[in-house]
Amino acid sequence: MKSVYSLRLLALGALLGLAGCGGSSSDNATAETYLQFYNGAANAGNTSLKAGDKAIGTATYGDVSALVAVAPDSYTLELADVASADKLLSKEMSLAEGNKTLFILTQKDAQFDYLSLSFKRDESLDKQFKLHLANLSAQYPTLDVHLSAESKGFADAELVDSLSFQEVSSVANGKELGKFNVYLTQAGGNTPLFVAKGVNFAYTSNYVLIIRDKFGPLAGQLSVDVVLNSSTVAAYDHTDASAQFRLYNSLEQDINVALDNQNVASVAAGQLSGYLPLVKGDYSLSARDSDGALLLNSALLSVAAGNSKAVLLYANEKQNVEALSVTEPDKPQVQAHDVVVANLVADFTQLQFYFVRSNETIANARYNVKNLAFKKQQTLSLPKDYYAIALVQVAENGSTTLLDKTDSIMLTPGEHYMLLAEQDDAAPSGYKLKLVH
Repeated sequence: MKSVYSLRLLALGALLGLAGCGGSSSDNATAETYLQFYNGAANAGNTSLKAGDKAIGTATYGDVSALVAVAPDSYTLELADVASADKLLSKEMSLAEGNKTLFILTQKDAQFDYLSLSFKRDESLDKQFKLHLANLSAQYPTLDVHLSAESKGFADAELVDSLSFQEVSSVANGKELGKFNVYLTQAGGNTPLFVAKGVNFAYTSNYVLIIRDKFGPLAGQLSVDVVLNSSTVAAYDHTDASAQFRLYNSLEQDINVALDNQNVASVAAGQLSGYLPLVKGDYSLSARDSDGALLLNSALLSVAAGNSKAVLLYANEKQNVEALSVTEPDKPQVQAHDVVVANLVADFTQLQFYFVRSNETIANARYNVKNLAFKKQQTLSLPKDYYAIALVQVAENGSTTLLDKTDSIMLTPGEHYMLLAEQDDAAPSGYKLKLVH
């Protein structure tokens, strides 16, 4: 029989291996208590957890902190935004000796709250694992969770549990180690709305499966996050989730773009197309100018299920057209923006990008992308603030040139931005920054 705990209750399940990935048999394993933090609040930025005066760790949405040992005691658990130091939540909690507690930040509408799971190591487990579940999906407030062996289908799946929104559950019986398929259906439904194949439960330990909404450019999608004892979340997308891509044309001429020899879009010079839907797979991408001359022939575009990609078309040193493919971040762009920064300037070996706040100069700007080589890209997380963006070139003799600089701007919440360095003969320096979304 399952034991389900609603918001603000501890779920006491069977025991956990606390050392390494899978656990430890050390007699000293119960000398302390262990705390880990998962950020399940879409409107929270990078968030820190403290237990009294001890820092536990930080996590962005859909991520988890490291597992930290503390002395068994009662603590004030405080969550704060890393960038602003604003307090989000404070809670008194007792942490018992030998337990692991997973503290989950949640939200309903604009209100922050929490869930917690606490469990001990089960010495009776033999080549088995224990499973715990949490549903943080507002778009699917009632869900059934099913498991099947990796080699089986949904018809052979076992109904493991049913979950309401912001509910946690501990499955009473252990399961044999191995790979499983995870299926989610609407409550009482017989058609999976989410399938994750080959989820590996490899260790005699306690696994937490957290169901959450995704907030990338593709709306309406789910992720199943598997949390164990490390600071890494194994995140699974629906195996048949839709995908999409968009194109930015950094060339001086308008282009027509084809996938697998089928025309899909016309993109004017210096413009970003809208999103184009795709099924997961590998595609041949070609581009022609308005006269039909072939500019790019059969570049490979690979898109996984649930992915949103941006393809940047630019000219190389010999003025031949190339394509740079970028996987767009799928986190909420609310308290921080994951800005994709790309160097499309062939004239320099590398460029420097600085995001300068009102109390900073280029020399001491905290947020920057340095030494970005031509046709390379990097993603930078920018906390919500006003930034003037500067593009700088450093010569071999150490002299610096300010190629371009924007006014001070604040990025719009919810938008997915790319910052591009481009050649522009009309610009005073011959180069410019372009911010697109």
